[in-house]
Amino acid sequence: MLTELDQVRGDADESLGGKSQAVPAQGAGSVAPEPARAPHVSPAHRVARIVAASPWYETGLTELVRAYELLFVFTWRQIGVQYKQAFLGIGWAVLSPLLSTLVFTFVFGNLAAIPSEGLPYPVFVLSGLITWQFFARAIASGSNSILANAHIITKVYFPRMILPLSAVLAGLVDYAVNVVVLLLLMLFYGRTASLELLWLPVFLALATMIGFAFSLWLSALNALYRDIGFVIPIVLQAWMFLTPVIYPAGLVPAGWTWLLHFNPMTPLVQGARWAVLPDATPPDLFGLAMLAGEFVLLFLSGIVTFHKIDAILADRI
Repeated sequence: MLTELDQVRGDADESLGGKSQAVPAQGAGSVAPEPARAPHVSPAHRVARIVAASPWYETGLTELVRAYELLFVFTWRQIGVQYKQAFLGIGWAVLSPLLSTLVFTFVFGNLAAIPSEGLPYPVFVLSGLITWQFFARAIASGSNSILANAHIITKVYFPRMILPLSAVLAGLVDYAVNVVVLLLLMLFYGRTASLELLWLPVFLALATMIGFAFSLWLSALNALYRDIGFVIPIVLQAWMFLTPVIYPAGLVPAGWTWLLHFNPMTPLVQGARWAVLPDATPPDLFGLAMLAGEFVLLFLSGIVTFHKIDAILADRI
């Protein structure tokens, strides 16, 4: 009877494709058969991909160059939004420096009798004011460029460096209009430009680059710390009076000339004024050398800082 039972068990195991072993008879001193074990299956493992972090010197300028078409789109959009729904439109680009020139001429030219290097005071002031206002607008717009486009940053990826650069480049249209107004004012006072005018694009390019360098720092920091947006207008207002915009650099006492040399806008304002008015004082070589060093330091540190903060921008704005 036991032999027939073992034979039935062996036939059942063979029909199931399993391997059968002889099962001893259940009796005295017999051992119970071990249950059949399921085939061993290796558990699924999570694959961790290790990617090297971006080096500290990574700049992101390569992406910026490749996205030149997108830079053009953002710049044109910034120009359109600047005077959107404004009754005078781009006319504000003319009225703003002209009204400031009238006020400065009355207060500092007539009441305070500040010298103007033998030039008509309105021409002297306007020639420096348009360069300063271009720089100030570049700082104000560039520092707010990240926050103003937060709705785009959180939805799609693109080189973020385009935002402060487009904000700076958008001011070139206003500057070109202001140069035309300055040339007309010069004709009114019997002054004309000369070949030195060819140097104006050089100083304008330098002002654009130094404005972009500052905007890299301020736009990234303003996205993390909102206090930056409140401090910038105060600093710009004080900075203008520390720059020879409404007074000549020769009016500064000898003990304070070092402050003008450390001011990157001093050679830019003087250079742009000299390019339009050859009778004005040209920028000195030491000031230009200081400007070059300050630009390299600001630009390199700015792009590295911006690139590091760029990784967390979408989560912080």
